[in-house]
Amino acid sequence: MSGSVPYIWEKRIDNSRLVRQRDPGYAREGAALLGGALFCLAVVLLCAWQHFEYVQAGYRLEEMRSRQAQVLEWNRTLRLEQAALLDPMRIDLLARNRLGMGAPAPDRLVPMGSGEELNLAPLLARETTGGSGQPAESLPLAD
Repeated sequence: MSGSVPYIWEKRIDNSRLVRQRDPGYAREGAALLGGALFCLAVVLLCAWQHFEYVQAGYRLEEMRSRQAQVLEWNRTLRLEQAALLDPMRIDLLARNRLGMGAPAPDRLVPMGSGEELNLAPLLARETTGGSGQPAESLPLAD
């Protein structure tokens, strides 16, 4: 054993003519893996879509709430304006100052529900005094 020399045998193999055979289960495993991955992707996309719609619905809800608050404020403003415009004292002042109307004469007052009707024709023009101090003529309305 004193002088043993290791020998390496080299064997030249030519594999260029060999054709590899396909494993029949390999295609099934690949298709199953691909199908599972697509299913998982579909579930993830569905969850993401639902979350996106949830967030969008929240934005729409807040927008509608702010719009409702604006409309309620606008409605309150319009009701206050309507109440101010329908104030009897304001209407009386406008009638006296702008339109030149005055209190009705006592003979022209008819109590409501008295059953008494006056045969007064409606007037087209208001009765005002002309430049000569005489009342202007009023024209009766045609029926």
